[in-house]
Amino acid sequence: MRLASARRFRLCSLEVVSKKLISAALALVAAGTFGLTSSAIAATAPTCSAKVQTSNRWLGKLYGVVQDTASGKILLDIRGSEQTPSASVMKLFTAAAALKYVPQSYVAETRVFRSRQDPSVLILVGGGDHTLSAFNLPSFTTYKNPPKLSLLAATTLTKIGQGSTVSKIIVDTSFFDETGFNPYWKPSDRTNGYVSLISPLMADADRQNGDRTSRFYSSVRSQDPAKRAGELFKTALGAQASTAVVTAGSLPDDASLLTTIHSQPIAVWLEHALHVSDNTETEIIARHVEKYLNLPTTFAEIQPMIQQTLADLNLGSKGLVMKDASGLSQDDRVTARLVASLLRESVSPGSPIADLPSFMPSPTTYGTLSSRFTGHHQGVRDFMVAKSGFIPGLSSLAGLVQAKDGSTLAFAFFARSDKKHGFSIGYETKDAIDGLVTRAFQCGLNLTK
Repeated sequence: MRLASARRFRLCSLEVVSKKLISAALALVAAGTFGLTSSAIAATAPTCSAKVQTSNRWLGKLYGVVQDTASGKILLDIRGSEQTPSASVMKLFTAAAALKYVPQSYVAETRVFRSRQDPSVLILVGGGDHTLSAFNLPSFTTYKNPPKLSLLAATTLTKIGQGSTVSKIIVDTSFFDETGFNPYWKPSDRTNGYVSLISPLMADADRQNGDRTSRFYSSVRSQDPAKRAGELFKTALGAQASTAVVTAGSLPDDASLLTTIHSQPIAVWLEHALHVSDNTETEIIARHVEKYLNLPTTFAEIQPMIQQTLADLNLGSKGLVMKDASGLSQDDRVTARLVASLLRESVSPGSPIADLPSFMPSPTTYGTLSSRFTGHHQGVRDFMVAKSGFIPGLSSLAGLVQAKDGSTLAFAFFARSDKKHGFSIGYETKDAIDGLVTRAFQCGLNLTK
């Protein structure tokens, strides 16, 4: 069955998520693909070698696994149990944790309080919403239907009255136990726009200019997301706050709540984070999972959180090292087998992470795969979802493919440079990885090394 024409893949029940562009997302659960037995599919068909594809020099040092999701049989294994850097494929683990523990309707709150002791003082309290936006139509940000600072400001002004003057805006970031950059991120990652300082209060994920309609769009971030959000809130308040001072602080005991604005549900964040590989968004999602589990909201708690997730899914965590939630750190480690096992779990009947494939991009939706699987590989475009990843020296791809024989295969491929031993990746590497997925699609359960 062509996945492009089968939109019956089980989606999140949220209306806003059910409308997302997933025309090519796997229709596997509803189609009953998983009911087919491996033996029934394979029958007496001949083996189908991937030797040509796995020998492609552009794959560098290859780590890869292809697994039949029905039987668990490993069809292809090249260094599958060895640790490798992961890049953004690691976002799959963070997404799985969110789906396992946090209701998909969960929203973040940004609140505005007023000091009773000094009514001219407002307190802007972050609740972990990176999407709070300073832009109004016709301008728009990268995030879907985000809450607006303009609306928050308008409601605040209504509550304080036209005759009131705002002398100070305190920005409160106590919602997270830890803010700032991850020490395991490269210095260049902090300046090239790949990620922001992690803060529970920011506007447009702290992009310097997050207006997608602007020719000067820039994802470079500031050194103080909360203060910048406070300044933008001050601007939105207008004349009544024109002389206000924006400063960091905490919510006074005597403060009274003026207004609250909510984010889109976390399900919307998950879909966007996986499609465009948004690092900041993924780190914020991880913080909310930690919060939901009553864990410290820190980078150090990410790996224990994911290990708990895998244990609760009856999966191991051998070989897993998570210094962050997004895969940006070059110190992250994973095995191809572990990634494949997570993906297999996502298509198991009754799995608590059964919605994971519906949040993943495909070549026919927006995001990181939209320009891939062309030419010789275009035949697989309608039959797969996957998460890509890249850091210097490594290109990765992991996902699910419905093969021509009707089987559903989980795959995880990591192409790595190892110049010490003569391995190198380059501009043809993504195409070489796409070739591996195409071969799995063609061969199905008869795939061999």
